[in-house]
Amino acid sequence: MQGVFITGTDTGVGKTHTACALAEALHKQGMLVAPRKPIESGCTRLDHELQPADALALHKASHYEKPLSHVCPFRFEESLSPH
Repeated sequence: MQGVFITGTDTGVGKTHTACALAEALHKQGMLVAPRKPIESGCTRLDHELQPADALALHKASHYEKPLSHVCPFRFEESLSPH
């Protein structure tokens, strides 16, 4: 098993965009991609469930067959940042 860790120093710098592009490209090459975004804040509430936009994008781009809860188990409605 191999892994890739994508990090950035701020919000809005393209981490999710880069991860989705990489996940899609690896999937197209026949690789199994299991994305992880363990914590996401600023989630939208839909039908009594928090929807993590970044994790949803990763889930879709990777064509991951396991539930979204495997990608993002901890979700928060309030937007939180280090500052």
